[in-house]
Amino acid sequence: MSRTGQDADPQVVAITGASSGIGWELARKLAADGAHVALIARRAERLLELEQEIIATGGVAKAFPCDLADAAAIESLPGRISEALGTPHVLVNNAGRGAHGAFEAVDMSTHRQVLTINLDSVIACTHAFVPQMLARGKGQVVFVSSVLGRLPAPEHAVYAASKWGVSGFAESLSYELEPRGIEVVLVEPGLVRSEFAAQAATPLVRYRYVPSKSSAQAAAEVRSAMRRNARHHIADRLVASLIGVKRHWPRIFRMIFAAAYRRAKRQS
Repeated sequence: MSRTGQDADPQVVAITGASSGIGWELARKLAADGAHVALIARRAERLLELEQEIIATGGVAKAFPCDLADAAAIESLPGRISEALGTPHVLVNNAGRGAHGAFEAVDMSTHRQVLTINLDSVIACTHAFVPQMLARGKGQVVFVSSVLGRLPAPEHAVYAASKWGVSGFAESLSYELEPRGIEVVLVEPGLVRSEFAAQAATPLVRYRYVPSKSSAQAAAEVRSAMRRNARHHIADRLVASLIGVKRHWPRIFRMIFAAAYRRAKRQS
């Protein structure tokens, strides 16, 4: 993603999950940079609040309420955005939801909802937006995944599965799209202090056990990765180190991680 300046046409950026957390903060930052932001999420009142805030500060934004579990609604998004703001240059796949607890204790309908929002909707949004980018010959697709797409996540097993899927999808798709002018950016943030994280926290994923950052800090890292067209950015040095330990010394990693999980369970 190039920076929008006085001599360049504003870029239209579609952001899913814009009603809170990273998506909310990223929309504010990109609008301040001069982008025209399409705000996508299920909660219309939150999107309208953000739209009004951005407009009040001189930016351009438009709310597009959408249930990302609805495939037909996703298919209509590129056309709706094009009519209101112009053809999207960038898609940020950021929406997500979680479910915490012992795997067997969480009902299957909840597990399916996690997979639908975290993985199915990401694939569907990408499928809907990419044709316009290919027709233009350039564009950018951004995937805000998670370090849980690289590390185990007890009591978040299905969430982790969805993020492993997003990371694999993004990496694989980059080989298809980059030769045709479409940049693919995969960002895997560490633990973020957000509405989503607060609702999904489990004993191991507590702010006192794992280094965390604010949504604004995470959004700044996503924006930086977009500007650099970073194919893969792990936004946490400690986590990157843990991934290295897991890759090279899997038995040691498992002993350490299992012990940390048991301790967290005892102290919760």
